[in-house]
Amino acid sequence: MYEIFRTVLLMSLFGSAATIVLLCLKPITAKKFPAAWQYYVWAAVLIAMLLPGYKLIPKREAQRLPIMNQQQMTAEQPAAPDAAYTAPEMNNITDESAVTYKTQGTARPGDIAAYIWLFGACVFLLVVLLSYTAYLVRKRRNSVRLESCPSLEQAKIELRIKRRIEIRMADDIDSPMLSGVFFPVVYIPCREIPEEKLHMVLLHELTHYKRKDLLIKWISVFVNALHWFNPLCYLLRANISEACEVSCDMSVTKAMSDEERKLYMQTILYLAE
Repeated sequence: MYEIFRTVLLMSLFGSAATIVLLCLKPITAKKFPAAWQYYVWAAVLIAMLLPGYKLIPKREAQRLPIMNQQQMTAEQPAAPDAAYTAPEMNNITDESAVTYKTQGTARPGDIAAYIWLFGACVFLLVVLLSYTAYLVRKRRNSVRLESCPSLEQAKIELRIKRRIEIRMADDIDSPMLSGVFFPVVYIPCREIPEEKLHMVLLHELTHYKRKDLLIKWISVFVNALHWFNPLCYLLRANISEACEVSCDMSVTKAMSDEERKLYMQTILYLAE
């Protein structure tokens, strides 16, 4: 367990350094690079905090040679003539020293810290999963399904999405949202939305689905659980969420005309109000 915790600490240190560098360069990179670059570079840091890349570097075989030679010499060494008489005493000494070492090793600070980390990660994930499940159940109860939505079908055609996606109207939300990685559902506010504005809204939410943004957000939750002790990980997650929304807006409006982009911005302001 301690080895796993040490690996997490190393990944956390690397992620913290990368997060600090990106935060310092953000005023410059936000002007020089597109929004998609911002999103994917934050996602790269996220993956680096999840996968221990340095573990993939092979160790030199030369480091193992001294240990192997020592084991071979021990195995080939002939036994002494009186080994049969001294074996019980040596075994007793070995067993006693092993027991003493084991007793002393159970209270190491590193092991205690590792189990505290594991407990915190499990609690973090449990709270998030229970909260999200309760949130979805509440949304189901406070929403009604739309059997027919031409704007949704038109948006799916434009984005070349063939997957069946459900749309529901909820009375406890102020802005549209997408939920469900495997069973996607679009929730829209329970109020009158002009058809052209609804089309823009659905383009935004379905672009999130097409780019697998919900999957990235869940990966960020899992990484946050692993590094719950690191405050910079919370900043990383917030910046990923911000960059995700901005890059999604840029992706939606990339092929639009000036009039359509104006309508898209008006839709955002309309929903915000």
